[in-house]
Amino acid sequence: MATTTTESKTPAHASNVYLFKNGYGMIVKTFEFPSNADKKNQSVELLDPPSNAVHGTFWIQSTSNKTTIGSIRTKKTKQNVERECRSVQDLVEANIGQDVEILVMDNICQSKEWIKGKIKSVKRIQQTSDDENMISASSTAFFNGGLPMSSIPPVPVSHSQQIRFGDLVLFETTDHGLLALALSTIRSIRGTTLQTTYQHGIEKNCLSIDYRNDSASVDMGLMKYLTFGLTWAPSYNLVLLNSNDPSIKRLRFISKAVILNDIENMTVENLFCVVGFPNTSKFASVSDPALSTADVSTFLQQLTQCESVSVFNRRGRGGQNGSCMSNSIMTQQAYSVAPISIDSGPDETSEDPNVDDLHLYEFKNVLLEKKERLILPIFDIEIPYKDVYHCKIDSNTSRSNYPANGEIKQYEEVWHSVKFDNSTNVVLTTAPVVITKGQQEQQFVGQDTLTYTSKGSTAFVNLTKALDVRIQFEEKVVNTSSRRFTFLSQNYQTDQLEGKITVMNYKSEEIIVAINTSSVGKTGNYSIEPKKDIVKASETTANPNHEISWEINVKPKQTLEIKYTRSYNKRV
Repeated sequence: MATTTTESKTPAHASNVYLFKNGYGMIVKTFEFPSNADKKNQSVELLDPPSNAVHGTFWIQSTSNKTTIGSIRTKKTKQNVERECRSVQDLVEANIGQDVEILVMDNICQSKEWIKGKIKSVKRIQQTSDDENMISASSTAFFNGGLPMSSIPPVPVSHSQQIRFGDLVLFETTDHGLLALALSTIRSIRGTTLQTTYQHGIEKNCLSIDYRNDSASVDMGLMKYLTFGLTWAPSYNLVLLNSNDPSIKRLRFISKAVILNDIENMTVENLFCVVGFPNTSKFASVSDPALSTADVSTFLQQLTQCESVSVFNRRGRGGQNGSCMSNSIMTQQAYSVAPISIDSGPDETSEDPNVDDLHLYEFKNVLLEKKERLILPIFDIEIPYKDVYHCKIDSNTSRSNYPANGEIKQYEEVWHSVKFDNSTNVVLTTAPVVITKGQQEQQFVGQDTLTYTSKGSTAFVNLTKALDVRIQFEEKVVNTSSRRFTFLSQNYQTDQLEGKITVMNYKSEEIIVAINTSSVGKTGNYSIEPKKDIVKASETTANPNHEISWEINVKPKQTLEIKYTRSYNKRV
């Protein structure tokens, strides 16, 4: 069955590109399936297919049911590329069929002479071997009409053997005489229409796709694959704006995406930066066999290694899963940096119909150059904020190793932070944030990590450690029950504790203090009711767990105490 091959082309246009933060990107390219209703079979060739597509992610398909793909094979194809002339010899070959003047050197008489005429052809002679690689034995000479004057069929030549060139130039003088010159004797060339580029044949990788498109119109095909070497890195900029009114606090909130492209040049119709946890771990280290140059044994060995790592991770002994990098900024942290943000679970009021497991930042019509770094803006808004002083009390002291009676801990760590609502139309991904003060001054305040924040939720960014706001935590046992009880074959005894959190504001202004702590055991009798007290109990544990947060206003120079009681069942 005869096969007609359409013109080879490289699908450098990508309809969609999806970038993850762990160095991987999903690329979707489009190409055409011309109609072949009047032919038995046809194929289309795609040049320069990807070389490092992840195993199982490389697919070629039509976008409709009009086209049926028969087979896809990899092969080599020859292509002429235009190159700049870098020597007199290149210029001679580039100007075959042109009227020129050449400066010829007579090595015997040591004389030079300019000769006018037309270059008829250049003959190259090379030594060959019996290797399979096919390289042309002579350059193709053309008349002015573009027809080939002479052509020698391709012959095999060894990769390892250097080509030994002879040189012969046939030159027709203005009086129609024909000169045969050694190419090395031509020292210079000039002309009014001198060509400075020439066509050079190179060998390229190619995908040949056999297909049937019985419709009368062109159908679209797509090539998609996951590959390493294409990623994005987000970051934020918080500018605390100056205000004459201390009750009005606003900040400028800016976000950008840096695109890193190490693989190829392409124009992208829709570029998506993905926020979420992509599962790309299992075969990430194996190239797709349709495109890989690895032999069979190497490919099978890579698969075996993937299976071993996958089992190792599933059993919980492999540490961090490959799909979730140890650096949270490369994937995602799904919790807040602020201690007062406690997830009480979803409710009907927090439902967002536009939220999915993977969130997308979208950019249109982007040109990506290989090895280029591109900065794209995500948003730039001005929003209100609040100063908050927050403290996370170590939850280890809430278990059986609480301090001895009368022992007072050192001051807890207190951070001055800013609190604001995510009023953008996108989720905030985990990324570094730089904080400056003053639109004009841009005084450096600090740098922190802004963690994942959904739309409408509250975000917190640490500025500095607070030196003039202090918090002390104290817990003591006031009674131990003499009665013991058995729970799940274990003996327990109950301690009654009293706790106190002391907040000292040495500032000359009223502040908001947020305190977050975890406690094990029944906790209650609060002197100041917490903002949240989430209790989690289980039939298999002797003590309930409390996640408690306070958000309180503390007046200037005020010392405030939060008292509570706790019952803890300890094993004896």
